[in-house]
Amino acid sequence: MLHVPQLVWTALAVGQSLVWFFALPPLFKPYWEGLWGGLAPLTQQLVLNQLVVLYFIAAAILMIPIYAGNMPFFEQFKISSKVWAWRSAKKQERDDFWALTRRSLTLFAINVCCIVPVLTALKYFIMSKFTADMSFTTDDWPSYPTLFAHNVALTLVHEFGFYWCHRLAHHPNLYTYHKVHHDYQQNTILASQHEHPIDYIVTIATPALLALAIINPHSFTLFHWMAWLIVANIDDHVGYAFPWSPVRWFWFAASTDQHEFHHSKNMGCFASKLGVFDWWFESERPYLAWRAKRERGDTAWKPK
Repeated sequence: MLHVPQLVWTALAVGQSLVWFFALPPLFKPYWEGLWGGLAPLTQQLVLNQLVVLYFIAAAILMIPIYAGNMPFFEQFKISSKVWAWRSAKKQERDDFWALTRRSLTLFAINVCCIVPVLTALKYFIMSKFTADMSFTTDDWPSYPTLFAHNVALTLVHEFGFYWCHRLAHHPNLYTYHKVHHDYQQNTILASQHEHPIDYIVTIATPALLALAIINPHSFTLFHWMAWLIVANIDDHVGYAFPWSPVRWFWFAASTDQHEFHHSKNMGCFASKLGVFDWWFESERPYLAWRAKRERGDTAWKPK
C-alpha cells in the first residue's frame, strides 16, 4: 500500500484551508450582489441557510464511491474495525441499515424544509428589531482581517454553545430526543443529518443562532463560515479519519475519532469541531482512556 508521510497530508490539509480562506473571497466578490439581487431580505437569508443541502449532496457524491468501493487506500483510515452494516453477513443488519438510511433522509428533509426556514424567519424578524439587516452588498465587503476575526469569533461562540447544548441533551431527563442521533453507533455521512427536529433545534440551530446574534456577520462571512462548519460536521460523521482533512490539522481541532468514540460509547467528547472545550471541562477523559487502551491492543475496554 502506498505510504504517504504525515507531513504531506498536513500540507494538503493546510493548502485546502488556505484556498478556502484566501481564494473564495475574490472568487465570489464580482458575482455576490448579482447572486442575491432582486430577492427580498428574508428570502436572501432563507436561500443562504439552505446551502446545507448542496454541501451535503456534494459530500455524499464524494463519499458513496468510497463506501461502496472497499478500496484499501481509503479503508486504512476507517476508524471502527466493525464491518460496514451494508456488507454484513447478517441480513437483519443490512435491512436495519437501509431502514435507518430512509429514516435519516426523512429527518433531513423535515429539518431543512421545515425547521430551518421557520427558525430563519424568526431570527430575521427578531434581529431586525435590534440590528441592521444582514448585508448582501459588496460596499462593506469584509477585509481579510475582518473575515478572520469573524470566522474565529463565530467558531468560538458556536462551539461553546454546541458543547453545552450537546452536553445538556445527554442529561437523562432530556435524552429522549438526542437519542435519535445515536441510532448511529458506527457513523456514516448520513449520521451528520440524523437529528430529531427538537434535537435539531436544541443542538444544531441554537448554537448557530447564538453565534449569528452576537457577531451579526456580513452575508459572505456567513457563507464562508458555513462552508467550514458544515464540512467539519460531515467530517465528524463519515467514519474515516482522513489525514488530509482541512478541518483537523491545527492543534486545538477535535479529532474525528473523538466523535466516533462519542457515538460508539455514548459518553464524553461533547465538543465537535474544537477540542479545547472538552479539554477545558475535562469531558475527554473517557476518550483518552479508551485511546490508551486501544493503543495497547486492549479492544475489550469498558467504561467504568
